[in-house]
Amino acid sequence: MSYEVTEQDERIGREETQKKISAIVPRELLPNGSYAPVPGIFDIAWKGLLDLPAYDFVRSMRELDNSIIKENEEWALRLAPMCIRGELTIEQIKQHELFTFKFTDAFPISIARNVFENVRNREVRDLILRHANEEMGHSELQVDFLERGLGITRQEVYDSAPLVSATAPNAGSSDHKAGFFGADTEEMIALRKESPELAYALVPFQERVVPKQMRLMGRALREKYGFKDEHALGFFDLHSYIDIYHERFGVYIMAKYGTNKRSQELFRAALEDRRRVLVNSHRSAYYAVKGK
Repeated sequence: MSYEVTEQDERIGREETQKKISAIVPRELLPNGSYAPVPGIFDIAWKGLLDLPAYDFVRSMRELDNSIIKENEEWALRLAPMCIRGELTIEQIKQHELFTFKFTDAFPISIARNVFENVRNREVRDLILRHANEEMGHSELQVDFLERGLGITRQEVYDSAPLVSATAPNAGSSDHKAGFFGADTEEMIALRKESPELAYALVPFQERVVPKQMRLMGRALREKYGFKDEHALGFFDLHSYIDIYHERFGVYIMAKYGTNKRSQELFRAALEDRRRVLVNSHRSAYYAVKGK
């Protein structure tokens, strides 16, 4: 099974999502006229990887990641499969979105921290800053869903306590913190020391699963749960599209700078570890909301 987005999906998704988001969000959240550090990286069906020296490394990591996601699809897709089947109540969805909001809200900062280790590489530095900038505002769209769709005030969202603590049953202890609050595991520490470029690249590379997650979630909310307010669903529509381009930031760096065998091995170990962490975190959240 492939988790790559086809050219047709990108073309149609981009056109439809731009119309939806521009109608409901009073600020620009889509790829626009801002500086793009890599020429053409926002083009439809971009082919900029093919001639880079470590393109085969990118292909092998995509294949590995596809296999990990397929094996853990129920959890890797952020509980979207359960919602497609209508297994969660509205209250349980609310609790899960409150949980993931904490991660969404902190994500731009988690990305930006990579700048300090990549200051001397202007290209990677600028990709990091562009990525962090594009993630700003996404948590406010998630709050729109919680407020307009689920009836929670914005302040209640901001003040909410984490659904799962690092020591809760099924939380995976330190796995939970590493997955959702940016703490480095041993694998990431080793990769960051060997190749700060690839340590950053792993972050947007992991976002490659998000378009499928969010397409499924948007469909479930509309078809299974009867949501009609398009403004409330902007968070899911946006992420069915924009992370196509964030993954490109990661694979571009991998294909250009991932030429060292040791760095490739460390990246592979960190990827396997981060996917495990995220699977455990989503599993923990599932059991927590089902227990409520």
